[in-house]
Amino acid sequence: MLARLGQREWALIAIALTLVVALLWYFLLIVPMRQETETVRQEIERLIPERNRGRQAQRALPELRAAIAELQAERQAFLRALPREERLAQVLNEILTEALRSGVTVRSFTRSPTSAPVPEVRAVNLALSLEAPFPETYAYLKRLEELSRFSSLSGVNLSVQGQDVNPLLSTSLTLTLYVLAKDLGQPEGATQTQGAPSPPGGQGGGR
Repeated sequence: MLARLGQREWALIAIALTLVVALLWYFLLIVPMRQETETVRQEIERLIPERNRGRQAQRALPELRAAIAELQAERQAFLRALPREERLAQVLNEILTEALRSGVTVRSFTRSPTSAPVPEVRAVNLALSLEAPFPETYAYLKRLEELSRFSSLSGVNLSVQGQDVNPLLSTSLTLTLYVLAKDLGQPEGATQTQGAPSPPGGQGGGR
């Protein structure tokens, strides 16, 4: 049968085979290559912003290191400024002395541990119940805020007793003191679970 094919038929067969090979080459090689090229192009476009951010971060690295060093220095200064835990009794005595100096009566006084901002620091909440006229109470609160250590006041509640011109105020507040822990391996609040004794009645009441 093939022997009877003429030159024209052989030419048509050659053209057909060429078209088939071209189609196979296009769909099996060119199309996948184009798809892969498009995928690579999209990946490059996605990575360009990340590369730019990485370069920006690299340029900002010295400034970041300087900021970290500054924060570490501030942290060390914060820790050095704190009183040590073994001086807590002295701190409490100073608070009661300030009450006496301000003419404020401390009716009750309790302490309890609380959470601290960093592991090296212990925090103690002091719940105070005070009694004094407004000027003395205000002066005492100002002195508490000006203590030579890191502390914070919260939960201040005032109530008036009597109808006098300068009536007594019953004040309750929480003073949080921060002290440097003497033993970082000790469980949080292990040395602070015992309540502080209440001061003698009528302390600082003279005005």
